[in-house]
Amino acid sequence: MENRQTANVGTPKPTSILCAGLNAHSQLQAGAQADVRKFAPSKDLLPTQEGADVLFAGWSTTVFSSGNKIWTQGFQTLSSTLGGNAAHENLQIRSVIGDHDGLLALLSTSGDLYTVSSASDAQSSTLQLMTTEASPSIALIALSGTGRIALTFKQAPNGNLCHIAEFNTLDRFLAWYRDPSDSDCYPDKHHMLPGRPAQLLANTASFVLLLESGDVHTWGDPRHQSLGRAINGEGSKKADEPGSVEALGGLKITKIAAGGWMSAAISEDGALYLWGAAGAPGHDRSIKCLREAGAGEVALVELLASAHDEPLDVIGVAIGDAHVAVATTDGRLFTGPRRVAYQTCSA
Repeated sequence: MENRQTANVGTPKPTSILCAGLNAHSQLQAGAQADVRKFAPSKDLLPTQEGADVLFAGWSTTVFSSGNKIWTQGFQTLSSTLGGNAAHENLQIRSVIGDHDGLLALLSTSGDLYTVSSASDAQSSTLQLMTTEASPSIALIALSGTGRIALTFKQAPNGNLCHIAEFNTLDRFLAWYRDPSDSDCYPDKHHMLPGRPAQLLANTASFVLLLESGDVHTWGDPRHQSLGRAINGEGSKKADEPGSVEALGGLKITKIAAGGWMSAAISEDGALYLWGAAGAPGHDRSIKCLREAGAGEVALVELLASAHDEPLDVIGVAIGDAHVAVATTDGRLFTGPRRVAYQTCSA
């Protein structure tokens, strides 16, 4: 990866959350607006030290969870307890969607959908349960930067056919979710794929679906090689239809990430693959391996501790509008393509 910085974050405590980056809305450090240029534990963000996690990290808001408690830091003010005040030890969030202003909705593993409802004083928000007996059974949901919604339906334990529905807007999706029998609210598109969904993500204008088999499918806006697959060749799927990322064929992919015009995948042997473009068109800070990749190609990214070492195994990757962060098994964190002043921090 070109123009990279590394930080050895050591072995944080299980409840430690490290932060660095833009802090204009105090989304990383309460009571401050200066950018956080050194990774540091965010202890002041946590109302509890038991099992806290980050659900969503947006441009202006960070969303945290602990058990069945959800709260925000930054532009959006939200604090809510899912399922009432009783503790729900088994409550888990499966999908989270949001935009530049903060959290919009979340979906639990049990299939309950919660949406953000603003209070009358417009100073705070709460999470409202939308699910009723008539609600469709949803497994995963994603929101693209263009406002489009994609979702997968829950499958029977032995089911092997993945149904995908698309809606042009969040409001249209919510209207259908409230009354799926209303023909005026039917999905704008419906796709079917063999397999069972594991992850569904979105970036600026496309969707990325990981199946339990390890296969990856993409669809949406094909500009800037954002789909990572050919769309004009013989037998290839159209851009607006889920199609397999052929370059990843034969690999067992275990994790995917998406953001901006980029997407990424991690294979079970710890290899990292990227496709798309870093930043908006004309951006002068790009990633070399993506510039060199042709249409329908995916770049293998090798991260080295030194020039003579074997490539490091990757365990995590996150993508923003114009940057990538990669965590390796030896505790290193690589960021790029921008050169930033983040430094080593041990929690």
